[in-house]
Amino acid sequence: MTRYTDHDQIAIAALDIAEQVRERGPLELYRSLTAQCARDPERMAQIIMCLAVWLDPATSTLQLGRRAEAATASRVKRVGAAS
Repeated sequence: MTRYTDHDQIAIAALDIAEQVRERGPLELYRSLTAQCARDPERMAQIIMCLAVWLDPATSTLQLGRRAEAATASRVKRVGAAS
């Protein structure tokens, strides 16, 4: 495998995943990401590293949990309303 050197493309892919977390169902996104990891693990490792450097390590896990809940709240409401 070759290393991806276009950091703009890696960042775009990372942002796309961040959007998908807010828009797609968790199982659907999980399956898509695991397939991408199997197909191209080096690219996915770079995307994960990109997401990690955007995260402030000083942020508490409680704050991160609240942020995750807020990011997915609208999707969870849509799924709950459909039940």
